[in-house]
This record gives sequence, C-alpha cells and structure tokens, in this order.
Amino acid sequence: MSINIEIKEDFLSEVDLKELQFLSLKKTHDKEINVYVKKIDGKNNISGNGMSDSTVRRLQERYHNKAIDLLNKLNPKKTELYEYSEFGITDTGTNYNFPIHNDTPNKLLSGVIFLSPGNSTGTKFYDNKKGDGENSIDWKVNKAVFFSREEGRSWHSFNNSENGVRRVLIYNLMTTDIKSVCKIEKINYLFVKFKHLINPHLYRFFKFVI
Repeated sequence: MSINIEIKEDFLSEVDLKELQFLSLKKTHDKEINVYVKKIDGKNNISGNGMSDSTVRRLQERYHNKAIDLLNKLNPKKTELYEYSEFGITDTGTNYNFPIHNDTPNKLLSGVIFLSPGNSTGTKFYDNKKGDGENSIDWKVNKAVFFSREEGRSWHSFNNSENGVRRVLIYNLMTTDIKSVCKIEKINYLFVKFKHLINPHLYRFFKFVI
C-alpha cells in the first residue's frame, strides 16, 4: 500500500507562481533534466543554485509554517528532526522518464508544486517498486503534492511526454539525522545508508535504482 498524500490547490501566491514560471535558467533539451536546488536553514544561511537568495528567503517566510503543519499531519514523529529546507526548480525535457523510486531518508517532507506548462503529466505513486496500484495525480498549475517518505512504501515516479519543458518547484523539509529517521521508520540504518549512497551512481550509469 502506498503512503498518505496531501494535495493543495493554489499553493503559491500569484506573484510567487509567476516569478518561478518565468525564472530564466539554461535550456532543457529533449530527454534531459536540469535540477537547481537552494538550501536555507533556521539562521537564514543559504547555499545552492537556481533562484535568487531573496526569493528563497521569501518562500521560506511564506510557506514554512504550512509545510510544518503538513509534516505534523503526515508524520508527526519526524517534525522535531527538521533542520533546513530545500527549494528547487526541476526542468524536465520531452520524452524523459524518471524511474520508480523512494525518496532519500534525509527528506522528512517531500513536496512538488506544478508550475508549467498548462498541460503536462503529474506525479505517479505506486504500491511497490514494480509499479502495481498506480495512483496518478493529475497535473494542474499551482497544485502542490506532499508526502512523508517511508522506506519501501513511498514509491513514485514522473515523466514528460510532448508538451514542452515540464517545470516544477520542489519543496522539501530536511534533516541530517538519518539514524533517528531510521529509528522512527524501524529500518536498518546501515542498509538504508548504503542503498541511498549507491542509488545516484546506479541511476547515472544504468538508469535504475534499488
């Protein structure tokens, strides 16, 4: 069985939505994906690339409490582990498919907000890694989809077919305390650490994850 999902319509203000839709980044070609990530912690320390520091500060101020409320609803035991936020833009070219995967354990709350174009493909959730029990979240501009990952349960994927570059805002609440995450999820820390260390390399060279 897949995990609980929270869907929020019109998540961003009109000003924030337009700014992110028209943010100028490098061109994304067919069968290509470009990912830009900014991090911000509780002391407003910022790192990464993509959107401006001022935009990240504004997003943190406007949406952090909403995100914490969602985490409290979806997985309250993880809320106290929060350390920093990630705001990222992911541009996906046409004819690109990202495999079914489980998010890394440092993500306490995973969120995606659909930005552009007007019509595209949303996020797909599954009961298992084989893709059984697909639950496809329809695409709608400014729709937000949030979940709190659980090892072996939060399987999901996305793809882009033929409507131009698919742009989304990724909004994650993060931690570095992986041992406590594993304790909450009742899973083996060493196994999880190995799995999520090797997965980026498996995907880079062989286009699959474990």
